Amino acid sequence: MLQFQRALDLEQRAPLAFERHCDAYFGLAEVLQNWAEGVLAVCRTLPDAELTREAEQAASSIAKSLFKQAVESYQQVRTGTHEIRADAAVNSGNTLAAWAELLAPQETIQMLVTAQQAYEAALNQESDAATWGNRADAFVRQAELVAEGNSEQDAREASQQAYEQGMEAYATACSLTSTEQGDDLPGLLHNWGVGLRSMAEHTADNEAACSAYSLAVQKLQASIQFARGDVAPYNALGDAYVGWAERLPDGSVEQQLKLGNALQEGYQAALHVNANSSEALVGIAEVKGKMGRLFQCNGSVDALQHFCEGAQAYQKALQTPTNLGSMQDRNEIRYNFACLLCLSTQQEAAMNVLAELMRKNGVASQDLITDEDFTDMRELPAFQHLIQQAQHSNTT
Repeated sequence: MLQFQRALDLEQRAPLAFERHCDAYFGLAEVLQNWAEGVLAVCRTLPDAELTREAEQAASSIAKSLFKQAVESYQQVRTGTHEIRADAAVNSGNTLAAWAELLAPQETIQMLVTAQQAYEAALNQESDAATWGNRADAFVRQAELVAEGNSEQDAREASQQAYEQGMEAYATACSLTSTEQGDDLPGLLHNWGVGLRSMAEHTADNEAACSAYSLAVQKLQASIQFARGDVAPYNALGDAYVGWAERLPDGSVEQQLKLGNALQEGYQAALHVNANSSEALVGIAEVKGKMGRLFQCNGSVDALQHFCEGAQAYQKALQTPTNLGSMQDRNEIRYNFACLLCLSTQQEAAMNVLAELMRKNGVASQDLITDEDFTDMRELPAFQHLIQQAQHSNTT
């Protein structure tokens, strides 16, 4: 970064040629953008003992400042007609989209609109598959936030419109891909499938949602055909099947088949690619938990086996907590692990996990009181003591 900054400082005494001036700003912006992303990545992979809310807030604050400086630097990169240069516009859009994730929901939506303007500026100069893909990702994220923030009819319509714009952008991106130019068709198909799954999740009508899930599965299967060595489309395929299963009648044969597909085609297939994929292990644990509860409702003795297998998958994933994301993500996984431990009659182990969560202020007393998964140990003195600790922790 210093060499780009030094070039710009020297310009005060000896003006740079226009192209070199722009290149210096572009280089500076790239370094600032990568620095911000690196700060966030390092924070997400901190050991449990070091990953605190304070650490996350500090990383977010540093990254926001760096993202802001990066966008300002990209804005200095112009063409001879004074438009922002296409590559700078694309990178500016990507930086704005990453920065948006650190903001409050309404601010995030506004930032994503600004990112869309940057992508549009780039596309006005050259129609590029990757830029259309980035634009599609931003539309999907915008649609999610609108849908999650307001249930009014106008908000639902705005969310649906953004989803449709995103799907159209993915289609355009894929139509422009060229292997000769090194375009990432498997990545585009993966993101398209993830976008369709997101759209299905926020679609009220069951038939329309199942149709979207079916399309998501098709896109993700196509991505796998192109990139068999990448676990991401396998895990995303598992997620799509799980979402689809949740739209089907509980206990139905079709629902069980979809959960089986999630395991076999999705998460277990991902483990064949990478035996240590934390996302796949968590996916398996979640599916096993769902299957166990379905069998439990039917009074089947097979429920216990599913609960045990789910707990084992969580345990293996938690052996490397640095791969499990934010503090909140890790807390949620540990809470779900405790649920399956209790359901698999491992009550002492469940209480140990909950006690660990308590020390991190990662569990609400109301969840301990009302969660049906803890029914079998709710009257135990040790569990009542945990509830009291949580009540005290939640009020301080």
